[in-house]
Amino acid sequence: MLRAPNGVLQDIREFWSAGKPHYDPSQIRVPTFLAHAEWDQDLPSYVMHALFAKLTNTPYKRYVEIGEGTHTVLMEKNRLQLFQAVQQFLDENIKSGE
Repeated sequence: MLRAPNGVLQDIREFWSAGKPHYDPSQIRVPTFLAHAEWDQDLPSYVMHALFAKLTNTPYKRYVEIGEGTHTVLMEKNRLQLFQAVQQFLDENIKSGE
């Protein structure tokens, strides 16, 4: 089961739909991992690419695109690719002391 708090809907209404940024990506100063699924119609890849470009102060960042997945890729056939990419990112950063 996948659940999302209703706060998500309020954030969409107050920020995303209004064109107001919820946060400034350039202020993120920790290693950052972004994952996107190829067929995600809720979040187009150009949005993820733009966010990735704005992560200007992260010591380390990674963008991974999972093929043949939608917005709910974590419940789909290629979910293990996502899990593996996340684990690799975490393992690399633990070893480097980030």
